[in-house]
Amino acid sequence: MKRVVSLLAALVAAVGLAMVPTTANAEIEQAAACRPWYDSRTFGVSCSGGPYIAVAQCTNGRTVQGASASNGSWSYAYCATVGSNYRIGTGYGLYI
Repeated sequence: MKRVVSLLAALVAAVGLAMVPTTANAEIEQAAACRPWYDSRTFGVSCSGGPYIAVAQCTNGRTVQGASASNGSWSYAYCATVGSNYRIGTGYGLYI
């Protein structure tokens, strides 16, 4: 009986955690509303609504962000400002 209660408690805890919104889920939802662009040193986004910024990780491990934009304007995060290149696949639009 004690084992059943422990199993049930673990299941309730796991289901409860699965229902909590995460940053990753929010980024996926935001990404659907944003159009990305990038080259070897820059990542940019144009999103609906706003305000939002472009955020990107560079190959030297630093994170850069662009200026605030809204309503389809472009925000660009420049890895060149930290002497690096854009790490492809790490950029996203972040609503602020």
